[in-house]
Amino acid sequence: VPDGSVRLDGRLDEAVWAGVPVAGGFRQVEPDAGAPAALATEVRVAFDGRALYVGAVLRDTVGAAGLRVRDLRRDFDYFDNDHFSVTLDPFGDRRNAVAFQVTPYGTLRDLQVRDGVTANRDWAGVWDARTAVSDSGWTAEIAIPWATLRYPAAGSVGGTQTWGLQLSRNLRRSRELHAWSPWPRAFTPYHLAYAGTLTGVEPPPPGRNLRVQPYALAEAGRVGDGPLGDDAALKVGGDLKWAVTPSTVLDLTVNTDFAQADADQQVVNLSRFSVFFPEKRAFFLEAADVFALGNSQFTPFYSRRIGLDAGRPVGLDAGVRLVSGGAWGRAGALGVRQRSAEGVPAAWFGVGRASLNVGAENRVGGMIVARHDEAAEPGAEGVPDRTNAVAVVDGYARLGRTGAVTAFASASGTSGEGGEGYAHYVWARNEADWGYAGFFQDVATAGYEAATGFIFRRDVVLNSPAVTLDLRPEWLPSSVRALAPSAYAYTYHRLSDRAFLQADVTVTPVEVQFQNGATASVSVSPSWQELDAEEAVGFRPLGASVAAGSYRYAQVGTALVSDPSRRLSGALSAATGGYYDGRLTTLSASASAAPSPRLALAVRYELNDAYGLGIDAVDVRSHLVGAEVRAALSPRLQATAFWQYNSLADLASLNARVSWEFAPLSYVYLVVNDARYYVPTARRFADPQAYLPEQRGVFKVSYLRQL
Repeated sequence: VPDGSVRLDGRLDEAVWAGVPVAGGFRQVEPDAGAPAALATEVRVAFDGRALYVGAVLRDTVGAAGLRVRDLRRDFDYFDNDHFSVTLDPFGDRRNAVAFQVTPYGTLRDLQVRDGVTANRDWAGVWDARTAVSDSGWTAEIAIPWATLRYPAAGSVGGTQTWGLQLSRNLRRSRELHAWSPWPRAFTPYHLAYAGTLTGVEPPPPGRNLRVQPYALAEAGRVGDGPLGDDAALKVGGDLKWAVTPSTVLDLTVNTDFAQADADQQVVNLSRFSVFFPEKRAFFLEAADVFALGNSQFTPFYSRRIGLDAGRPVGLDAGVRLVSGGAWGRAGALGVRQRSAEGVPAAWFGVGRASLNVGAENRVGGMIVARHDEAAEPGAEGVPDRTNAVAVVDGYARLGRTGAVTAFASASGTSGEGGEGYAHYVWARNEADWGYAGFFQDVATAGYEAATGFIFRRDVVLNSPAVTLDLRPEWLPSSVRALAPSAYAYTYHRLSDRAFLQADVTVTPVEVQFQNGATASVSVSPSWQELDAEEAVGFRPLGASVAAGSYRYAQVGTALVSDPSRRLSGALSAATGGYYDGRLTTLSASASAAPSPRLALAVRYELNDAYGLGIDAVDVRSHLVGAEVRAALSPRLQATAFWQYNSLADLASLNARVSWEFAPLSYVYLVVNDARYYVPTARRFADPQAYLPEQRGVFKVSYLRQL
């Protein structure tokens, strides 16, 4: 269409839309696979020299009263909101998807997915959408700039290209999922083997595609009784993104700042293993799927090992990332320089990754991860330079339509003494409309060390079988969609001598999934523990010392979850039974209220009540409380506040933020943090002297400019 002929207002009243072919005839994926959609959806696709446009008319006889949108946060929950989704496969390889989704109130969600499985939900592209709600339903107009998309440099005869395309709609009040090209319900809309095609696409020749995003930041506050230090006051830095080719992107970051990142949610760890916290910082979330290896309990590359020390921020001088992808596969490289901080040496990090497609749906790849820690002072005794390197070979194979295997093998080496070892992971599964059956195994030798990775335990073999059924017999009442009984187990053995360490089994004979999204379940969880003397020294669940020995116990639990799309919703779970040599009752409750999408409130509470626990037979009770408020004038201007308190460590923290997206991916932030971090020289559990109060107020402006 002529440039500028589409005016992005969500109304589809421009003359150009009348001459564009309509894609309709949507059918159900859920609940009645293959049946015609209960409500009509009509989609049109157009383009000009600047962007690809998608216009959708989503008819609804109930109108605005039937819409379900919980709040206006970006990257909304897929299942709990009405939304329209466009999934593109520009290379037509049926492997690499990029999806753009919008709710009736104009909230955006985007993600990248590889092979329908590995998703990067934190990817943020430059695009926009506008919507309009009426008595007959709602409409959406989406504009995706060519610079945001990666596509072949040259098309076929006449300059046109054929892309993979999937269109879908979530009708939340009835939990119906409609698709233009339906897929089996066991899969996702990003499983491109079931996608349709978009023909006649004429993207422009690749341009400069250079994007810069400088920031300026001012902050004030204190650490303990003193000022913030040298990193306070005024800071400037920024990022640069250059699409070297339509399929290769270079990212640079200088004096990187993550002041606007969400705060971690505190947890009470009742297990014998470390807790894995997700990454929340934008630079590392971008293209994170390129460096992902699967769902292992450990990973050779864990980006939170860069720029964080036990949750305390450590400054980054600069970083660079190069990512390339196409029908042949994907490759990437990452390098970061971390500056020194109290108790933390300066360090260099490097990651190289390549994954090659083999056949229609298989791939093989490899990765190298390196970290070099500098000495605090050159040649200082006891603080030498140290380098750790990890090599990985991995693969993915699709076995028919429903089976798949993911695996990797890894070896590590470290300068100086120790640090040499081996690890591997394999995950085999079958996913179909009847349910899921799978098995995974994690193995790590005693010497395996990934200084830029996450290792839940060394010298271990973890085996985990699991099965979940999706039963939908005709005799179910109309209010019930499915029965989903399940069973899974985690068994741990010491690798060096094959000695048994631990087994945790959970059997859920009853799980009822209601048509409105509510669930109810009952489970039984027996455990077998062998705690040796060495591990018992550092294992203090709920702060209690547990003696070495053999333990056998079981817990019985139940869980109730209401329809999460309602204005008022909640969840309640409880479990009680043995816990090592004592008894433990755990209660978790959460509630949320969304009187309108512009205001949402949520609270959560967890109680752990133990008695007769440990060597001293102590009674311990812990409380974990969290509360969140979100207020939005629009999808682009929002204020949030998140407060949490952990009675076990006597820690409270507050993260409050006002965010204004004044242009696509250009922001003004006002952030207030009140938190406590571990002092590097004192990390004893629940020691009041091991925590350092820190209060910060930050004003940050980040502006994205496409050159």
